[in-house]
Amino acid sequence: MPTLSDPIAVSIGPLEIRWYAVFIVTGILLAVALSSWIARQRGHDPDLLLDMAPWVVFGAIIGARLYYVILEWDRFSRDLGGALNFRSGGLTIHGAIIAGALIVIAYTRMRGESPWFWMDAIAPGLALGQAIGRWGNWANQEAFGTPTDLPWAVTIDPARRPAGYEEFATFHPTFLYESLFNLAFAAALCWVVLKGPQFAWFRNGMVLAIYLIGYGLIRLPLESIRTDSLYIGPWPAAYWLSFGLIAAGITVLAWRLGMGTAVDAVPDKGERA
Repeated sequence: MPTLSDPIAVSIGPLEIRWYAVFIVTGILLAVALSSWIARQRGHDPDLLLDMAPWVVFGAIIGARLYYVILEWDRFSRDLGGALNFRSGGLTIHGAIIAGALIVIAYTRMRGESPWFWMDAIAPGLALGQAIGRWGNWANQEAFGTPTDLPWAVTIDPARRPAGYEEFATFHPTFLYESLFNLAFAAALCWVVLKGPQFAWFRNGMVLAIYLIGYGLIRLPLESIRTDSLYIGPWPAAYWLSFGLIAAGITVLAWRLGMGTAVDAVPDKGERA
């Protein structure tokens, strides 16, 4: 896999548009489009998601950056202005998931809708957005793994190689591994959210639970070969948050199986109680 030598996609005078931003924005747009389509297929008004999307996206970006800044506080405490510089990366998906979920819950409750359904509809779009957005890491030459000479290894410039790995040129493209997983995961989640209501055992919220468990599980092996992990105590921060996602997913799955859909404000046609 070749390296991307220039992280800047377009430069017009002082204006620079980076590949990182291009991939992130493309991922967001495709995520919203997919989730809107799912809502329409399930008989819900996709306009609600379009109204909600700017709030969710903005909140998720703030949450993603805030979580990263907290983990890197030793550096940003001496450079508060740098905490606001999004251009060179530094967004964490775990922070985005937490902040985005809280906004979805608040917004849908305010509109008298079921947060469970809308989080189910958003989950496949989120996985798709992650699949596209991860290529921003390629553009920035970050989020790669340990050295390897496999045919699909990514070449990293000497200045971007982590300490202790300066003599190695090619590394595991962990961003690619996660991107491919999320692409397949998005397709699987789409199938569940669209076909699920046909089954007696299905409840709104189960797709969200599957996403939380699945993404939490895949991040554990990927993080084990990352060379740029941020740490909380003896473990990478992503380990702690991934364990949290898995626990949250199992809790949601057990809760929804036990409670049915009685708490949903707007159940789907034919949805099982």
